[in-house]
Amino acid sequence: MPKSKTNYQISVQYAKDILSGKIVAGEYVGLACDRYLGDLKRKDLTMDEKALNRFVNFVKGLQHVKGRWAQRKELFVPQPWQIFKAANLFGLHKDGVRKYIEAYCEIPRKNGKSFDAASIGLYMLLADNEFGAEVYCGATKESQAMEVFRPARLMVERDEELMDAYGLPPPNTMSIMVPEDGAFFQPVVGEPGDGASPHCGIVDEYHEHKNNRLYDTFKTGLGAREKPLLYVVTTAGDDVGGPCFERREEVIEILKGVYADEYTDSVFGLLYTIDEGIDWKSEEALRMANPNLDISVDFKYLKRQQLQAIRNTAKQGIFKTKHLNQWINANETFINYEEWAKCADPEMDINDYTHMPMMMGVDLASRIDFTSSVKCFYEDNEQGKRHYYLFANFWVPEERVKETERYQPWAREYNPCTQDYYENYDGESEEVPFLMMTDGDEVDTVMVKKKLVHDIETYFPEEVSFDPWKSAGYEQDLEDAGAEITKFNQTIGYYTSPMNEFEAAVKSGRLHHTDHPILNWNIMNLQSKRDTNGNAKPRKEDVRKKIDGACAAIMAVGRAMQTPDEGLQEDLGSI
Repeated sequence: MPKSKTNYQISVQYAKDILSGKIVAGEYVGLACDRYLGDLKRKDLTMDEKALNRFVNFVKGLQHVKGRWAQRKELFVPQPWQIFKAANLFGLHKDGVRKYIEAYCEIPRKNGKSFDAASIGLYMLLADNEFGAEVYCGATKESQAMEVFRPARLMVERDEELMDAYGLPPPNTMSIMVPEDGAFFQPVVGEPGDGASPHCGIVDEYHEHKNNRLYDTFKTGLGAREKPLLYVVTTAGDDVGGPCFERREEVIEILKGVYADEYTDSVFGLLYTIDEGIDWKSEEALRMANPNLDISVDFKYLKRQQLQAIRNTAKQGIFKTKHLNQWINANETFINYEEWAKCADPEMDINDYTHMPMMMGVDLASRIDFTSSVKCFYEDNEQGKRHYYLFANFWVPEERVKETERYQPWAREYNPCTQDYYENYDGESEEVPFLMMTDGDEVDTVMVKKKLVHDIETYFPEEVSFDPWKSAGYEQDLEDAGAEITKFNQTIGYYTSPMNEFEAAVKSGRLHHTDHPILNWNIMNLQSKRDTNGNAKPRKEDVRKKIDGACAAIMAVGRAMQTPDEGLQEDLGSI
C-alpha cells in the first residue's frame, strides 16, 4: 500500500500541477505557486512542517455545519489548494516566526471561503499558542460579519470534545470565549475599539467596504502580537475605485515581483479568477476560477448559472463577479478597465503636444464637490485615424477632502506639494497636484478661473465646452482670455456620437491619458444610459461615484472628433 503524502508534499505537488497545467488555474494562482516554490529554495526561510501539520490537523477535527456533510456530522477534509494556502500562511517561517502577516485571497462563491475563514479564526483563537488571543471577523454589516462567525460558533457548540479540550463554555450569539486566558473570537461591524490588539483580523467580502477604516484598524493593532495574521477573503466586486480593488492591484504587483522589500515579502496573495482572453461562457472559465469545483460547488449548478447569465444579460454581472471573480461595475462600466489601462502613459508631457490643435471640456458639476477640466490635444496619423491625448485637472473644496476619505490620498499623499502650495496656488503653475483644494466648503471659482485662463493663454484651445446651465460666471472671463465658448447640452443628442467615438478610441488604442488616478476612477464609474435606438448619455449608479472628469473628457473628444466650424448638433443620432 503506497504511503500517503504529507501535507508539505501535497502543497508542493499542487504548486507543480498548477505550473505544469495539470490543474487548470489562472495567471495569478500560477504566480503564487511559483513564488512558493521559490520561497522553499530561499536560505532565509524554513518550512515548519510541524506548524503546518498542527494547523491542518486542527482543521480536520472540525465538523461541517452546512449541507449534506453537516447532516452526516462529517469532519472537514482540506483540499490540496487549501493545504497549499495553509503551507504558505502557517508553514513558511522567517526568523523563527511566520513569514506572512497579511493575506489577500479572492475566492468565488460556494468554494468554502466562509468555512475556511472561520477555521482560521478558530485555530488562531485556540491552537496557536497565543496568550489572550483576540480574533475579530469584520464586515460592513452584521449579517456579513456573521457569515464567518456563525459557522465558527456552530463548530464549537456542536462539538463537546472541542469545548472540553480547550475549556470552552457554550458560545453566545456574539462571542466565543476562552476563560483561562480571556481570549475571544467575535464579529465586529465597522471598527473594533482603539484598545483592540488583534492576533487575527478577518475581513470578509472586502469589496463591500467603502473605505479602509476596518482594514487599517486591524493592521495597526497587529504590532502588539508576535505572529499575527490579517486575513482578507472576498469575491470580486463592482467598485474599481474602492479600497478592495486598490489592494488587489497592489497584491498582483507583489506577485509579479514589481516590489521586493521586507514589507511585500510579508504579504500573501491568492486570486482565483479567469485570465484575460478566456471566454467567460466556457467550461474552462468555470474550472479556472473555482478551486473547489465538484466538491463544495457542484459543476452542474455552476453550469446552470452560466447558461442563465448567457441568456439573460441582467444576470451577467453577478455571475462574473461572484462565480468567476471578474471585477466589473454594476450594470457594466461604459469603458472596459483593462482597455482603459492599456491607454495609460504616465510619462506623457504636455509640452510635447503643444504643436497640435486642442479642445477643452469643463464640467463645473457642483460648488460643493468636484470641478474638472480636460485638455484634449489631437492629430490624425498616416492612416487618417484620429488620436486623442488627455490632460486632466480637478478641484474640490478643502472641507470635502476633510470629510471624504477617498479624496485625501489624491490631495496629499500622492503629491509632492505641501499644504502651503494649495493655500498659495495662483492658477499659473504647470506643476499641479492630482487634486487641487480650495479654501472653505465651496469650490473657489476664482482659483478655477485662474487655471483655466492660464491654460487658454498658454495652449490656445480652439474651443472650451461647457454645460450651458453651469457656465454662468465663467464665460466672460474665458472669452476675455481669447477662448471660444461652446455650449454642450447634457442630452442624448449631444452625447451619443462623442461617447461612441470615445469608446472606439479606447478600444483601438487611439486615446492616450496620463494615468491620472481621479480620471481613472471617474471613467470606471461611468455607465451609459441608452434609449431604444442605441443613443447614449453618461450616467452613474451611485452619487458617490463621480463622473465629472469623464464627462469633461467626452465633451473635449466630442469637439475634437469634428472640425471646429462644424458646430454641435442636437441631432447626433436617431432620437
